[in-house]
Amino acid sequence: MREPIKASEGHILTNGEIYGRKIYLAEGMDASSFYEITEEEYEARVQETEEAEQNADNG
Repeated sequence: MREPIKASEGHILTNGEIYGRKIYLAEGMDASSFYEITEEEYEARVQETEEAEQNADNG
């Protein structure tokens, strides 16, 4: 079994598409493509995405 990469406390790992505190890399994925953001940054991104989806549904 593959070992996961883990975010530091208070952070989330992302590659811009995938988000998580613990990421199990699929074959062909590279840990160097992931970076940490704060939980506040993550919440802001989720909020932006939800708003954009709502606007697209109402458009």
